[in-house]
Order: sequence, then structure tokens, then C-alpha cells
Amino acid sequence: MTLQSVFNNPAYAGAYVYGRRPTDPRAKRPGRPATGRRRAHVGEWAVCLRDRLPAYITWEQYEQNLRQLALNRNVTRGVARRGPTLLAGLVRCGRCGHRMVAMYSHGYPRYACGTESAVYAGPRCQSVAARAVDRVVEALVLRAIEPAALEVSLAVASDLERERAREEQIWQQRLERARYEVERARRQYNAVEPENRLVARTLERALEDRLGAEQKLGEDYRRARAARPAMLNDAERSAIRALATELPKLWNSPTTTNEQRKDVVRQLLEEVRLTVQGESERAEMTLRWAGGHETTTALTRPVAKLSQLSCYDDLVQRAEHLRHEGKTLQQVADALNAEGWRPAKRRATFNASMVTSLLASKRADRGTPPPQPPPEKLKPNEWTLAALADRLGMSRITLYSWVQRGWVRSRKVPSPRPSGTWIPWADENELERLAALHTASRTRWARSPQPE
Repeated sequence: MTLQSVFNNPAYAGAYVYGRRPTDPRAKRPGRPATGRRRAHVGEWAVCLRDRLPAYITWEQYEQNLRQLALNRNVTRGVARRGPTLLAGLVRCGRCGHRMVAMYSHGYPRYACGTESAVYAGPRCQSVAARAVDRVVEALVLRAIEPAALEVSLAVASDLERERAREEQIWQQRLERARYEVERARRQYNAVEPENRLVARTLERALEDRLGAEQKLGEDYRRARAARPAMLNDAERSAIRALATELPKLWNSPTTTNEQRKDVVRQLLEEVRLTVQGESERAEMTLRWAGGHETTTALTRPVAKLSQLSCYDDLVQRAEHLRHEGKTLQQVADALNAEGWRPAKRRATFNASMVTSLLASKRADRGTPPPQPPPEKLKPNEWTLAALADRLGMSRITLYSWVQRGWVRSRKVPSPRPSGTWIPWADENELERLAALHTASRTRWARSPQPE
């Protein structure tokens, strides 16, 4: 509260002020003389005399402090903080309209709409990786302040200068009229005979009224002039044009902080509305710029699973077709990359292992394939890997790793697979041993401490 009082007190800016907290008669309560007070804005003060006290800060810095305090109290935007997200406080959910918050999962920032989950214990509305959104917004912001756009802004500044000149002329005419009324009332008062006391008192009150009106008009003129921003001179215009070509370098410079980038974005954008199409990678973003203009653009977000891709069926069909042509997994990946297909997340291109996962995911969607017959007739107490894994109640991958380690008695036979096929052997005693080994391994993993 002490800091709030210091920041809001104009005495620190060297100004004498009266009427900061006027009394509203409609809000007064009988018997309580201190009630009914309200805080007036800067332009509503009865008296504001600047440069009358020792100043610690300039008047412009004082007004900037007031604007920053008002912005900090705005719950829809908040204040720019040090986090890596570029649009924290500016993003709204396109589905429910609530504000999306910045969340961090294992170091990866996201914009998430969690109002329904936090308030009503419902599901999370939508969530988008922040980096995908920030890259699109960053490109649009840098494009908006290119030299061509700055030339338009400078032309608007010239129009504002002409408008200011017309406004200044109107103010000067009003001040001249007020000075004329004061001089006219003074001449009338000086011309009256001292014996005509009643007429002299009337003319004296008229002169005081004219003087008060002139003083009030002069204070209004000084406040209006102080509230207007400074006009750009030729040197400042040249500096802005030169800065426009260097702005992308400054934006990506390691010396530029995230707070500075956010301040630039907040000067240009009022709100960003984000809508994800279902659970797919497609999203639509609407940017509302300062002044009311809106820009709608599409973006591609990373998703968790390949099946979430909107082109998932076409992608799998194309991969299977390439595979049936006799291409290797790496050749299939190169062909998909050349044709413009993109994976779900992390990488920008496909590789051989991702093609394997893609084809396996589609086979899983179609159901469990029928078991393949063994490459040759099995001997007594011999099993296939799939049959022995089902008999022991364990996964085929775990059993295969046991075979590779030599924990299971087995032999390799030729098969259509390049690596051959393993045929394990297990009688009743061996089945009991393998089952006990499986139980012991599960118990050991269950008791081992899990990482947090």
C-alpha cells in the first residue's frame, strides 16, 4: 500500500494537485462525513500545477507509471513476465472463450484452457504447444513492422500532425476570445465612477468570472497539450526507417530478452483467439491488432499420436503402397518426405523407424493379425514365440529379449525373415522355471523405486 501511494502521488513528479478525491453527494451517508469520496482521474482534478515542487521523476514517467499500474490490474492481459512463452495473458480459447494459461511439462511450454477442469472438474478444453503458436505470431508481428508498414504509420503520423495543427488553432482562438472578454470586463470596470458602488461591484464580479474562466481554460489547454504524444521529427523518422531493416536481427539477438519481445507484441496485439479442429494437428488462430483489425491464419500443431493426423488414412495408404512396390523402409521415408508428408511431432521428416511405427499402428487399428504358421514342423516340447508368450502370460518382446540373453533354450531356423525365426523349447519343468522367473522379475520391478 505504501508503494501504491507513492506511485499515485503526483507530488513526486513536482506537481501541486487539488481535488484528487472529490466527494460525491449521492454516495455520502448521514452521520459519516468521510464517506462519498472517490478517486478522480488526472484530467478530472480541480487544480494541477506542474513544476511547483522538487521532482524525483518527470511528469511523463509519472503518467507511464499510472498506465503500467492500470495494465497490471487488467486480469485479461496481466504483465509481461520472464517465461519463454510469447503470448502469455493474450490467448483466449476459441471454443469456450476463457483465457488460456501457459503451462510447462518437462520444459515444453503449452497454452492450455483449463477453466472447465479447474472450476467444474470437467475435461480440459484444448491444449496447444506454445512454440508452434509463437513461431506463427512472431512471423506476423515482424511482417507488420516491415519498412512498408512503417511508411504507412509515418503517413498516418503526418495526418495526425495536421489534425493537431487544426486543434491547436482552435485552442488559440478560444484562448484569444477568453483574453478579449477579460480585457473588455477590465475596461468596463476601470471606466465606472467610484460613486456608483453597486455598478462597480457588479462589474468586479463579472471581471472575476472572466478571469476564472480564462484560468480554467488555460489549465485545460495545458493538460490537453501534455496528454498528446510528441510528434516525430525528421531525425526520428529516419531512425525508424533504419531500425525497420535491423529489427529481425534485434529480435533474434541473444541480448534481446523475452520481456522485451513481449512488450513489442503487447504494443501491437490486443488478443489472440485459438481454436483446434477436433484432436487433429490443424488449428485456426485469429489475431486482433491494436485498433480493431483482425487477421485469421492456420497453423499446424504437434500431436501425440499418428492417428490424430487429419491425413492419417491417406498417409498410411501411401506408405503401404510404397512398401508393396518393394521399397525399403528408408526409401519409403525418403519418398514421403519428398512428397511433403510430415510426422506428428518432434521431427520435421520421417525416418525408417517412424515408417515402421506408422505401418504397425495401422495394423493395430485393423485388429490382431492371425498367427503365422511355424517355418517347419515343431518337435516335442517346442513352441513358437507367440504361443510360449501366451502360455506364460508375458509379452513377446520380453520373451524375445530372454532368448537373446540365453535365458531360454531355443534354436534358430531359416524363415522368410532376414534374421530367421527362433523356436524355444520348454517342457513342464522348464515352463515352471520360466513362470517363476517371470514372477520374480515382475516383483522386482514393482518394488523398485520409480522416478518422480
